[in-house]
Amino acid sequence: MVAVDDTDLGIDTVERTNVCAIVALFCALTGLFIPALAFGAIGYVETGGREYETGSGLAVAALILGAIELIAVVVAAVVVVVSLH
Repeated sequence: MVAVDDTDLGIDTVERTNVCAIVALFCALTGLFIPALAFGAIGYVETGGREYETGSGLAVAALILGAIELIAVVVAAVVVVVSLH
């Protein structure tokens, strides 16, 4: 009996970088932390399920930068509110 591999159809797919991961990193670098967190999460999930897409590192970097920016904004807001009283 011969085993047939259904996954190899002889079609070469080009690896590409996930668009959501690129957008997320761009948003994180420009200070838009809410879209960075959203697109970073979407990009990370999408790259995990697709073997022909790369960019999970970009998505993780965007998530980390977005989280740092969010924390910085919250801390700055707390400092401003406390200093006004």
